[in-house]
Amino acid sequence: MGTLLESSQLIVPTDLPASVPRSTRYHSALAVGAVLALPALFYLRPAILAGTSSLVGMDYDQMHVHRLRFAREALFGSGHTLPGWYPHEVLGSPFAANLQSFPWIPTRLLLLMLDPSIAYAAGVAMAAALAAIFTWLFCRGAGLSRTAAVAAAGTFAGAGFFASRVMAGHLPLLEAYPALPLLLWLVDRALATQRARQHRFDLGILAFASACIASAGHPQLPAYALASALLYTAWRSRGWLRARVASSIVLGVGMALAVWWPMLLLIGRSSRLLKSAAPDNDVVMPYRRLLALISPGIHGWPAPVAMAEGNPFKAYRNVAYFWDTASYVGILPLAAIAALLIICIVRKRMPDSRWRILAFLGVGAFLGSLPLADWVRHMLPGTILRSPARLLYISTFCEALALGGAVDACRRIPLPRWEGLRSGIVIIALSVHFLDLWSFAHRFIELRPRSEPAGEFQSILDREAGGGRIAEERAEPTLLYEDLFDDAGGFDSIFLTGFNQRMLELADKKPDHNWQKIDASTLPVKALKAAGVRFVITTDTRNDLRLAASRDDVNLYSVDNPAPRAEFPGATLKYSRPSSDAILLQSVSSHAGFARVLEAYDSGWKATVDGVASTVNSADGFSMTVAVPAGRHEVRLRYETPGRAVGILLSLSSMALLAALIASSKGGRR
Repeated sequence: MGTLLESSQLIVPTDLPASVPRSTRYHSALAVGAVLALPALFYLRPAILAGTSSLVGMDYDQMHVHRLRFAREALFGSGHTLPGWYPHEVLGSPFAANLQSFPWIPTRLLLLMLDPSIAYAAGVAMAAALAAIFTWLFCRGAGLSRTAAVAAAGTFAGAGFFASRVMAGHLPLLEAYPALPLLLWLVDRALATQRARQHRFDLGILAFASACIASAGHPQLPAYALASALLYTAWRSRGWLRARVASSIVLGVGMALAVWWPMLLLIGRSSRLLKSAAPDNDVVMPYRRLLALISPGIHGWPAPVAMAEGNPFKAYRNVAYFWDTASYVGILPLAAIAALLIICIVRKRMPDSRWRILAFLGVGAFLGSLPLADWVRHMLPGTILRSPARLLYISTFCEALALGGAVDACRRIPLPRWEGLRSGIVIIALSVHFLDLWSFAHRFIELRPRSEPAGEFQSILDREAGGGRIAEERAEPTLLYEDLFDDAGGFDSIFLTGFNQRMLELADKKPDHNWQKIDASTLPVKALKAAGVRFVITTDTRNDLRLAASRDDVNLYSVDNPAPRAEFPGATLKYSRPSSDAILLQSVSSHAGFARVLEAYDSGWKATVDGVASTVNSADGFSMTVAVPAGRHEVRLRYETPGRAVGILLSLSSMALLAALIASSKGGRR
């Protein structure tokens, strides 16, 4: 292998062989094939590959599929730009500023090539495969054997933290799942090459990966991964080496400010900073729920899991407690942790630096998910990172690594006469383990025919809805009309403050009510009229509305005299929508006044009257008004994402600093 440079317990090859033996290449290819095959066995089905069925994901079906279709049509349309405003939910909401709407990460960009009705299965498969391959690469770099690396990679990709969220439809969270092994692998590479004065561009690769991870649609897992990578760097290095590698991570996050600065500004004017009651999905890992880490069905199953019919999940007040705590990794990794702990005690020797920090991260994350540490989170203003139970993401990764370490520990036991038997036991144990994980994961893989039924009330809505909104029941599996008509309801963790407070008042909710899913079909008549709703689509019976049609247990109700999309009392006003980011008003009036547009107010809206800039005023955050003089005038409103220019400038500054960091790192070989 050549000369080896050993520094701080990290062994770095400085002179690679001219060629790799054919048997080594064969075994490596076979192991990588196994790493990629395991996620495919867990999450893909023949009907998905044939294109006849799509994968069921609740949140994806209700929210992400519509936003992906909206972004796809805009980016592939004539403008080739991502819209700043999303008019199809609530009374409109920021789109480009909200990372949860469309994150600028490579895997999401690849999904644009696919029809949104089948893109979810591809997104899940990519996330699982990347999580597995990055875990494999980290384990191999850490010195584990191929078999041990396959064991760890397959366990992390097939763990309950990931598998259960497939049916839940948490696409942004699943896309961020590979972040932790990717960052730790790249940190190890950067530390090794910087010590050996090789490949200074590894700092740039680490920064680029950090930028992609920071730009993911779900900020919680990226935050955990980035924090873990910085702690790992600080533990594994010192001095200028530590500063260079940590700086590349920080500057990578800075490169993501082009998307994060508008997001931070949006959070500052959203419901996330209101003093609201805890949302239903703000879950701390209950102590008795720890039993589910050993017996996953001990407290029952939520719908639509098939086993919910005979054993429903009723132990807690809502099913979010299941989805955020279903982190089963199998019995074998837990047994591996116990075995490794016993070995350390018997030998009276701690593991090396790398494994000590990983053990610290795993135990710390596990303890942080429990109620005993929740008081720290409540010291922070507003709701920044909810649901501490998601810290089990880090623990899951560390448990998978423990299994890999135990496999190699077993292989190192000096039993020359029983070598074949020992290898057979390892293979059988891993086979049973993966079968156990598969039997858990397959409960969350549900398919439905790819073709979706046509809207039953399409002709009525086309004829009579006009420019009005609809209020469609947000039930499974999908919304049929949201892509064609603006829905007064919405599903998001971020609502604009003014809209949120006014809607609570109209819906007769408490001021501190915390909602993420606004089902407009349940709103009282006064709220429907104020939101400009012309039709309500629901399976419920509403005696306070006029029934327009009923088909297959679905009712279409008409709302009398809803507020118009735009009005100017005492004037003739024509409303049109050239694009999602633009509104055009043409008024004829004998007097001056205010034109009111029934669209949620946000600071990004700008107005001109006959080409002259004018002020957009808020009407309780629920709508916008623009002063219009007497006579014939044209009012144009256009949405511009607040903070975009500053964010781009901050990203460019971070890129310049990163270039200086890379240039200052010595290249060549020592």
